[in-house]
Amino acid sequence: MKKKEYYTEELEKSSAEKVREIEYQKYYTGASIVLMFLVLIAMYFVLK
Repeated sequence: MKKKEYYTEELEKSSAEKVREIEYQKYYTGASIVLMFLVLIAMYFVLK
């Protein structure tokens, strides 16, 4: 079984794929921040 290596995969990716991944990364970051605030609000109401 061949071991997958992260760095060789990154070197083989095209620049268009890397740009697309960076564009999606901001959506993941925004969604995680929104989810964090929802959890904090839910905890506030549960523990109040």
